[in-house]
Amino acid sequence: MKYLNDNFKRNIKNNPKYHDMILAMQKEVDSFASTFKDDPNINSEWGHYYFCNNDGGRLIFDLNKPHTHVCEVCHKEFKSEIYDGVWVYFYRNTAILTIWKAACLYKALDDKKYLDIAKNILNFYAENYTKFKIHNKERQVFDNYDEMTWGCGRILPQGLNESIIAIRMISALEILRDDLDKEFLDNLYFKMFREMFYLLKPQVNQIHNIRCWNNSAIGVIGLYFNDLEMIDFAFNGPFNIRRQLREGVTSNHFWYEGSIHYNFFTLEGVINLCLFAKLYGYEFGKELEIVHQMFIEAYHYAFNNGYFPNPNDGWPNINLKTYDYIYQIALKVFGEDDIVGDILKNILANPLPRTTLPLSKPYYYNNEIAFERLLLNSDVDFTSYKVVKQETKNYETSQFGLLRNDNFNIFFKYGLNGPSHAHPDIMNIEITYKDKLISRDMSNPGYQSKLYKEWFKKTISHNTVCSNGKDQEKRSPGECLRYDSKHISASSNDVYNGIDYKRSITLDNNVIYDEFVVKSKKDVVNDYFFHLESDVKIINDLDLVESNLDFKENGYEHILNCYKVNTSLDKIVLDLVQGDYKYKLELDLIDKELYLCKTMDNPVNKIRLTLVVRSKALKTVYHMKLEV
Repeated sequence: MKYLNDNFKRNIKNNPKYHDMILAMQKEVDSFASTFKDDPNINSEWGHYYFCNNDGGRLIFDLNKPHTHVCEVCHKEFKSEIYDGVWVYFYRNTAILTIWKAACLYKALDDKKYLDIAKNILNFYAENYTKFKIHNKERQVFDNYDEMTWGCGRILPQGLNESIIAIRMISALEILRDDLDKEFLDNLYFKMFREMFYLLKPQVNQIHNIRCWNNSAIGVIGLYFNDLEMIDFAFNGPFNIRRQLREGVTSNHFWYEGSIHYNFFTLEGVINLCLFAKLYGYEFGKELEIVHQMFIEAYHYAFNNGYFPNPNDGWPNINLKTYDYIYQIALKVFGEDDIVGDILKNILANPLPRTTLPLSKPYYYNNEIAFERLLLNSDVDFTSYKVVKQETKNYETSQFGLLRNDNFNIFFKYGLNGPSHAHPDIMNIEITYKDKLISRDMSNPGYQSKLYKEWFKKTISHNTVCSNGKDQEKRSPGECLRYDSKHISASSNDVYNGIDYKRSITLDNNVIYDEFVVKSKKDVVNDYFFHLESDVKIINDLDLVESNLDFKENGYEHILNCYKVNTSLDKIVLDLVQGDYKYKLELDLIDKELYLCKTMDNPVNKIRLTLVVRSKALKTVYHMKLEV
C-alpha cells in the first residue's frame, strides 16, 4: 500500500473540486513560503490562552498581525506577551502544515519549487531544533531533558503539540520519500527526530490521550527511519500504544475520559500510527480491532441529525462531519469495503454543514474536503454506499446511554470514570427532535478562559440537579438500573456527601418522561436545571416576579434575568416554539418553585432560556414531560 495512490495526479485533473483545492493550496503555500521567518529564541505559548475572557470566543489568528488579537465574538482587541506567544504557536503550526501541503503540491504538479519549499522549512527546524528552548504550557523553561517536567515541547509548548507536528512532518516526508537523498534525511533524523524521541520518551508515563499521541509520534518516526528502538518503545514500552488501547478504551469502545472530542482526538493520533504500521508492513497487533470498533461505535452515539452529545471537556456543536478527516485515515487503513468506509460515506451524505474545531485544526478546502481525503482517498467514489442505520445503545462502562426513535433522541450521562476532563454533571441529559437540538451540553471554551472555570465547568450549566448551590463532588461511576429501547434509569450515591440521585428517562413515540429523585439525610436546597436552546421560545402569558436564586458562586453569579413564576398550580404546562416545531413541557410543582432565567450559551453571544425548579426537602421527586 502507498500513501498516495497510483492515480493521484489523474484524479486531481479529473475532479474539479480537487483541482480547485490544489489551486487554493498553491496560493497559500506560495504566500507563506515567500515570507517564512521563525526564530528559535522565541517561545510559543499554549493555544488554550487564545480565548476571550469576556465571552469565551476564540481570538482570530491573523498571519500578518503578530501583536494584534481580536475576539471572533465581541471583536475586542487584545494585546499581550502571552497572546503574541500563542500567535507564534499558530504560526509554527502553519509552517508545518505548509511543509505537508508543499509535498502534496510537488506530487500533483511536478513543480520542483514545492519540493524546495518543503525541504527548506524542514531544514530550518532541523538545524535549529535544539536551539528551541525546552518549555511547557505553564511557561517554565528547562536546560535539559533530565530537569524538565512532564508536558514539554521545543517548537511548540507541549509534548502533545510536538507529537502532532512530528506526525505531520513524517507524513510529508512519506509523500516525498523517493525524492529525498540520504544526506538530507540523515540530517533531519539526527538533528531533529532523534531529539524529539529524547523529548517525548520520558513523558509517556500513564494511560492518557496525550500519551497516545506521544507513542504514535515516536512509532511513526521509528517506522519511517527504521529506528528499532523507537518502534519497540511505541509498541512494547511501559505505556505503549497497545496498552493504552487495552486499558484506556472501555468495553463499549469509548475512550475512558468520557468526552466525545477526546475520544476522536485520541483516535486521530492512534490511527496515524495504524496507517504507518500498514504502510511499512508492521504488525500493529490485536489492538487494531479496538481501533476499528471505536470508529464503528462513534457513529452510533451521534444523534440522528449528525450532531454529537457533548459530555465533559471538548468543543461546542461538534458533529460527525467535524471528524470526517479522521475517518478518511481509517478508510485507508481498513479499506473501502469495510463498514468504516460505508459509515464515512453516510457521514458525507448528510446535508448538514461541517462544524469546525478551534484548536488543532485539520486542513479543509471550503470546509468540505479534508486534506486527508485528497491525499489518501482521491480515487474513492463517495456517492456509492450502503446505508448504515444508527443503533440505540447503552454504553454502561462508558457511563452513558442513548434512547432514540425517528423523532426524539436522548443522551443520558449517569457517571464518570475519573476526574480527567470531567464536568460535575452526573445525571445530565441532552435532547434532540428531528433536525433540532432542543437542549444540549455546551462543553467549553479554552481551558484558560475565565468563563471555562466560572460557568462552563459548573454543575448548574448542565441539565441536572445542583444541591445547596455547590458543584457535584462525585467523579466515579454511577449504576445503570434498567435499560431497553424505550427506557433508561440509573442511580448515583453520594453525589454529594449523604445525597443520592436516581434518574429515569422514558421515550414513548413523541413523548419524553423524566423522573429525577434526590434523597438526602437532612433538608437540602435542590435546583433542577433544564436549559433550552436559544431558538426555543415560551409563548405562555405567565405571572413573573423579579427574583434571584440566592446563591452567589459556583455559576449562580452568571445567571441573568431571574424571574419566579407566580402560580398556585400543582403542575404547569409551558408551550414552546422552535421554528416550525411546537412542544408542550409539563413540570410538577408540588412543594416546588419554578424560576425562568437567562444563561450563557457557548459562545456567549447567544443566550439560553433556563428553567429552574427548586425544592427544599429530605426527598424530592422531580417530574418533567416533554411532547410534540
